Amino acid sequence: MSTTTLLQDELIHRLMAEREGPCVTLLLPTHRTMPDAEKDKLVLRRLVEEAKQGVLEVGDKRAMASIVDRLNAIEGKIDHNHNGDGMAVFIASDLSEVVKLPFTVEERATVDGTFVTREVVRWRLGGVDHHVLVLGTKGAHLYHASNDRLLGEVREGFPMRNNHYTTDALATSTSRGQLNQLREYHVDVDRTVRQAVGEKGRVVVACTQEQYPQLVAEAARSAIYIGNVHGSHDNTPPAEVVKEAWTIAYEDQKNRHIADLEVLRKAPVEKHSTSIIDIWKQVREGRGMTLLVERDLRMAAKVFDDRIELVNDPKAPGVVDDIVDDIIEEQLRKGGDVRILPNGLLADYKGIALLLRY
Repeated sequence: MSTTTLLQDELIHRLMAEREGPCVTLLLPTHRTMPDAEKDKLVLRRLVEEAKQGVLEVGDKRAMASIVDRLNAIEGKIDHNHNGDGMAVFIASDLSEVVKLPFTVEERATVDGTFVTREVVRWRLGGVDHHVLVLGTKGAHLYHASNDRLLGEVREGFPMRNNHYTTDALATSTSRGQLNQLREYHVDVDRTVRQAVGEKGRVVVACTQEQYPQLVAEAARSAIYIGNVHGSHDNTPPAEVVKEAWTIAYEDQKNRHIADLEVLRKAPVEKHSTSIIDIWKQVREGRGMTLLVERDLRMAAKVFDDRIELVNDPKAPGVVDDIVDDIIEEQLRKGGDVRILPNGLLADYKGIALLLRY
């Protein structure tokens, strides 16, 4: 079963993929420490039973068997000793996903034609989701973090030993021999990091000030390395390293937001939109290059054949309670980029703007 170690865009696209049959979403607040985390099991069990009833209202037992089986099995696959502040569970006939969230969510179970992805999508695209590489001379560890919180240690290829490390006096008797050892080691580390985080990953490296430029110089894609926490951190608790790395990751994201806004300000009138009605249509046509959205922007709308009409009551009959989510998902399906910005940064554009391909 996949967990939050999945690459950001891979997880989102898996959840948004079209599939036959109902999609079950379970959302629940959770607790990081015992004994409160024991209560999370009971909440999950209740939501599972609620979801099973909803699934059996959609189809008979035989047709819904694969989903019911996955719901029955999900409780035994979750370790509540390592919960975050919230949890999202996604179940379909061909998929079981558990995402532990660094923020609380409202408890609910839904059975629908698509998953409820708002919380996960906006967290993945809007939070400072990054990795921290602790790089020593004898080995390396890779940690997944959200903002200043440690989410877990990456186990795919890590912890990684430096197989090129040796105390052989002959092999290390010259500066060239020592440098070749480091190069081979850094190439291995870089390859394994890229396999874990992808080509668009953001990685803060905790290592000596001398070692960091050596790693970057050997990297196949140096842009994924966004900064250096100086010093040897082999014996530093991972949560402490993540807190130190957070400042670097935050500055990197802030700089990217500033760059996005500068591109938007300089874009000619015909190459951007700021009306959500126009944006909805342009995204559906595949014209969107980069969608910029404030984190908590919500808008209710009625959807007609080729247009939308904004409304004030999100609970009125025939109303989509948040058309912004639909726009985000459609933009991703069409292969466009999405940037979730802090509230207020897009105040001049009423919270949303779209840079156009053409």
